[in-house]
Amino acid sequence: MKKIIFLLCLSVVMMLSGCNSQATSDTNTPTQTPTEIQTEIQTQAETSTLSAVTDVQDGTYRIDVRSSSSMFKIVDCELTVTDGKMTAVMTLSGKGYEKLFMGTAEQAENADKEQYLFFKENADGKYTYTVPVEALDKEIDCCAFSFKKQKWYDRVLVFQSDSLQKKDK
Repeated sequence: MKKIIFLLCLSVVMMLSGCNSQATSDTNTPTQTPTEIQTEIQTQAETSTLSAVTDVQDGTYRIDVRSSSSMFKIVDCELTVTDGKMTAVMTLSGKGYEKLFMGTAEQAENADKEQYLFFKENADGKYTYTVPVEALDKEIDCCAFSFKKQKWYDRVLVFQSDSLQKKDK
């Protein structure tokens, strides 16, 4: 879906810049290449992602998390913001993963074991993992270690700011 929106935006920008360059062809105004336009759009998207973090007040929130894998289904997530730092307690649908690592599987293989995030069982017997959240609405690498296969699996998580719901304490 992001690719479709990006391509649509890119097409509109290219059409507008094309119309503009025809209208002002006498003025020697430089036009942007498609690569320059793409870089500008990506920079604007990154800037809006980073500003979402600063807009979140200290507190506890319920938030939706999109996962790149149906085998890594997050059924509940509680985001805590304290002094501008965010952590989340994610509850998974199953019990197939022993630990998580915030990064890729390759990075996890070479990481200090202290960087692994192990599950805790909640009152309902579900596995929960407390993870740092660097930004909202941004793809974050995470990998999960399978009990059954004894191997790391790459995942990508997106903590969706449009789903934030402040929790009463």
